[in-house]
Amino acid sequence: MAEIVAGVAISHSPLIMSNEERGGEKGQRFLQKSREMKEWLEEVGADVLVLISDDHFNEYFYNHMPTFTIGIDQCDGLGDWLLPKYKVPVEKDLAKHILHTGLKNNIDFSFTMSMKVDHGHTQGIYFLNPDLDIPVVPIAINTVAPPLPTMDRCFQLGELLKKAIGSWDADKKVAIAASGGLSHWVPVPKVDSEKPEEQEMIHLMKNGLSVVDVPIEEFYQGRIERVTKIQSGPVNEQWDREFLQLIKNRDYETLRNWSSEEIEENGGNGGQEIRNWIALLGAAQDLEAEVVYYEPIPEWVTGMGIVQFKQPVKLNNPKNATATGIKG
Repeated sequence: MAEIVAGVAISHSPLIMSNEERGGEKGQRFLQKSREMKEWLEEVGADVLVLISDDHFNEYFYNHMPTFTIGIDQCDGLGDWLLPKYKVPVEKDLAKHILHTGLKNNIDFSFTMSMKVDHGHTQGIYFLNPDLDIPVVPIAINTVAPPLPTMDRCFQLGELLKKAIGSWDADKKVAIAASGGLSHWVPVPKVDSEKPEEQEMIHLMKNGLSVVDVPIEEFYQGRIERVTKIQSGPVNEQWDREFLQLIKNRDYETLRNWSSEEIEENGGNGGQEIRNWIALLGAAQDLEAEVVYYEPIPEWVTGMGIVQFKQPVKLNNPKNATATGIKG
């Protein structure tokens, strides 16, 4: 049977692609640690990468907003934010097995045979699997269009992934990655806002890209130009570090009970992306979490973090170990 051997939770920020230099030394430390995570996944011999992220009103809109989506056949990167238009190789057999295991266990995915993914997924690929050597199972969670799935439900999704991977009849090593967060405030209006200056964006959010009246490349370039005018954005370092400490402490119960309202108050609307991380937590409960990087980078408008999930060290002589570790 297949086995979960590794996990990586990693922040994403599109400004890395358009304004890498703004991050300064902090940004370079993040990029270096990202490269180390890529090399580590190669070292552990991951055969498949289950990649959990979200869409940013590029493919899913209020005219059809799935809670959980899994790609089971073709998957293409949109190429937004100067990222490559990846032709993502999908591990179809595992993807379909996860889909069917979910249906048997009260997790009902939306599924697609022609998935399109934006920078949420493709920046994760850019950092961790840029040569596409590892086939992927892409999963998207709605973190942008309320009402959102609860944190508890996202943890249950992770538990389902753990069950499905453990029952997949293949001698494969599986890694799981979550891309998103941490705290950041995205300039996206509430869908029920009545402010005149927000109505054009709300019209797009409700109806999709079909309402865009300029060539799509021009539309995306305009988005880049608008967002990159933001020289710095708020980051809640205290909240980010609390979140990371709860992961380190394996305090899943507290995280599962965080509400959308308290996440938005403390971590911003972009902080809702921690749902991707908690799905990973549900799947990687047998692994040990280590926070290998965190720094607030307001120049990238995001609290940037990386958590590495490793298999516990196997003791050669169990007689010398207690339930909590090696005898001193």
